[in-house]
Amino acid sequence: MTLKEFTSNWCEKIRNDGIKTFPDDFLLNSEVEEIPLPGKPLIIGNEFFGHHEILTTDGSSVMQVENHDKAKYLVYASRYKLNKVMVPKTENEIKAVIASYHHYLDGIISLIKTDYNKNFPSSKHFNQTANEIFRILNIIKY
Repeated sequence: MTLKEFTSNWCEKIRNDGIKTFPDDFLLNSEVEEIPLPGKPLIIGNEFFGHHEILTTDGSSVMQVENHDKAKYLVYASRYKLNKVMVPKTENEIKAVIASYHHYLDGIISLIKTDYNKNFPSSKHFNQTANEIFRILNIIKY
């Protein structure tokens, strides 16, 4: 098996298993507020005086948020190019949703790594391969 075949097989497996939707599949019974989004993928920009800038991938400023976790939350949610997203009102609840999402992604990475080590025991390119799988599936993890 080549790395390209391995990557393709894992992308197909993850798609077939169904990728959980952020934030809907990770929201707890939290009180939420609706935040408008531009319907485009977002990235985290610079920090200015304790606030984090949220940008579209073409560099247009969308908003500034008060903490890095909320910035990550909005970036993760933008994967689906939403026009609005429900965000927990408290920082602790935002952190809990992100932690749950990271745990989910770490589980996927662990499965990929186990299979990778079986198929390519002497290779040292796991991180590149995992990053490529996530890139193809448009999954972001900060």
